Amino acid sequence: MKTIYFPAQLGRDTLHGFFLDLECSKNEPEICVDCSTLNFSYPSGMLVAGSKMRAWIKHRREAGFVTKKKGHDSTKNVHCYLRHLGFFQFIGMGEGNDVGQASGSMTYLPITRIEKPAFDTTTQDIQEWYDEIISQTRRFAYLLSGTKDYNEENKLYHYALREIVRNVFEHSTVDECYLCGQRWADGRVEVAVVDEGVGISASLKRSFHIESEIAALRMAIKPGISSTTHIVETDNIYGNSGFGLYVLEQLASSFGWFMIGSGTAKLVSQKNIINEQKLNFDGTYLGLRLNRAPSQFSGILEDIIYAGEQEAEIYGAIAKASGMSKQT
Repeated sequence: MKTIYFPAQLGRDTLHGFFLDLECSKNEPEICVDCSTLNFSYPSGMLVAGSKMRAWIKHRREAGFVTKKKGHDSTKNVHCYLRHLGFFQFIGMGEGNDVGQASGSMTYLPITRIEKPAFDTTTQDIQEWYDEIISQTRRFAYLLSGTKDYNEENKLYHYALREIVRNVFEHSTVDECYLCGQRWADGRVEVAVVDEGVGISASLKRSFHIESEIAALRMAIKPGISSTTHIVETDNIYGNSGFGLYVLEQLASSFGWFMIGSGTAKLVSQKNIINEQKLNFDGTYLGLRLNRAPSQFSGILEDIIYAGEQEAEIYGAIAKASGMSKQT
């Protein structure tokens, strides 16, 4: 029986070899997944690896292959952490809390499923749809900011979660996504969101000729670029302007790092330097780490959007951010 070992760490840059092992072994008749090699887990690595394994285990189960597990029930802190956050239930291994069972705290946001709010264009105003997403993500912002006071840090995390989630539901064609996060004692915060939708390249093909998946990611973080950029206005029911991912990349890159991946492509932006990487993933994932929160988020947001509007105007994209992208 073949054994696949977890990496020592589930993190932003540690998944490539592990994913190759999964892909090469997906049709093996019998496999043991050994978690005992894992020593630490970050939100981004946990959620991206979890979604990958979830699809891999589902494929093997439907094909009638045998998949066994080992090491998940140890007393190591990382395994207790993953069981509590719902990781093993998320991937289909049936161990620990269900997704959404842990309530979270001021230090962590467990793996949480968010459903796309219903929206009827004939009877509802788009603001009602936005308000539902705002309501769902506000509680998570409280957890990540460590306070219920709607201060600048709270505004930042609420803005980030809201923009990521609405971006998923406006473009991915899926009705659910998953998120998780962690806040450390020194104030660092990491957030991750995954969806198992069509991916960024397929989404942008509604409006653009896409040369490659890495080109699609680079395009997605430019201001004024959206899958709705070149469609008729009546089909752009969410009023999307293509500024959400641009703002998040600019913000997170300045105060930590930003990661986005889809298909075979992945970008990591840090200190305004963008690195291209490869990682096979069916859907889209976003991760961001803020080593510290800016003290004047609202002012920084205005500056980022102003610069983006000037840039978008130069290359003829949508030159104005939507009201939602400007709202804190």
